[in-house]
Amino acid sequence: MNVSSTRCLVLKTADHGESDKIVTLFSENLGKVTGIAKGAKRSKKRFVNKLEPFSRILVSYKPSRTSTLLFIAEAELEHAFLSLRQSYQKYAGAMYLCELILRFTKEKDPECGLFSLLTWALHALDEGDRPLKIAALFHIRLLDIAGYRPELECCSQCCKPISPKNTYTMQPGIGALLCNQCRSGNTMLTRQLSVQTLKFLEKAQGVSLGHLSRLQLPDKAARETLYTLHGYSCSLLQQDIHSWKNLMATLK
Repeated sequence: MNVSSTRCLVLKTADHGESDKIVTLFSENLGKVTGIAKGAKRSKKRFVNKLEPFSRILVSYKPSRTSTLLFIAEAELEHAFLSLRQSYQKYAGAMYLCELILRFTKEKDPECGLFSLLTWALHALDEGDRPLKIAALFHIRLLDIAGYRPELECCSQCCKPISPKNTYTMQPGIGALLCNQCRSGNTMLTRQLSVQTLKFLEKAQGVSLGHLSRLQLPDKAARETLYTLHGYSCSLLQQDIHSWKNLMATLK
């Protein structure tokens, strides 16, 4: 069986038996894949310090004839993103990014836009950008790529453009805004988004990835964004995003 190679980011790892590791990867050309690295826990050369969460690696692999697992023959470390495992705030932020990828993608469904977005976000965290800001920007862009772009330009009911005279909340089930006048009587929608935050997020949806880090998002706006997108995403996924709690706990 021929050996192939792919560039990927490590989303998570788990021990398997006495010496093996199960590794979930997000590949540039394969999408989300899971592989087994035989003897990885005892490896002195092929895998040592290479299969760590968040690392970017070049993997040599063989497909399995009997299962969906790849057989990982070797890994070459390209970027360790070491600081993400040395700071709890950075670690919590990186875990949040990876869990969103895990939740919103299918096995072996490549999406180069998501690979580029995750690479950008890990680099930004590694270089010291604020985890809340990067998590909020990553989340809004991931939803766009995944086909769930929130509508932030106007109230979905009265269709009036957003205005400083009103306050807004997002309907979790559909990712659309309601102004305070149209929201009257709906006590389920309590998490407000300021007009300043909405304007910023509109800009984040349209700016190129190369300029995304230049946007300045205050922590207050990042919190508003993350609370809102968490509710929207949980409604889409019909399950919780567990690392969100760890990320928000870094604020306390």
